[in-house]
Amino acid sequence: MNTPNQAKELVEKYCDLYGIQPKNLKRKSAYPFKVLIKNGNYINIASMRMALGYFLFMHFPLRIKEVATLVGYADHSTLSSQRKQITSYIQNNDSYFMPYYSRLYNLATELGVSTEYKRACTQAIPFMRYESETSFLENIKYYENA
Repeated sequence: MNTPNQAKELVEKYCDLYGIQPKNLKRKSAYPFKVLIKNGNYINIASMRMALGYFLFMHFPLRIKEVATLVGYADHSTLSSQRKQITSYIQNNDSYFMPYYSRLYNLATELGVSTEYKRACTQAIPFMRYESETSFLENIKYYENA
């Protein structure tokens, strides 16, 4: 099982790969910088954050708030809302996002991070008889880390 120390090391090495500091992943104002020009190359900080956040959440036993803090998000809501979109990017091999995710995946493999296990995310509700009272379903809260 992967450890929180491996997660921190992965974030540091991934940032080193692009020549930025891990603290630069964090938003600095209401209008975050998304693209950084380094040595004539464009580095999309938002894509880096998305790739890191998704990978850490799926393959490390960390709470979503801990992952958000590691990758520079203010809270967990961005990770929660982007998960479906990132899954779509990976399934469709998005030409803009996949170079960031592929480099991260290769780096994780080099560092010995296990990708054998993946977090199961589901919000499915079991089937109910239609005669049943369903008003209580509106009050059910689903917690990802419960």
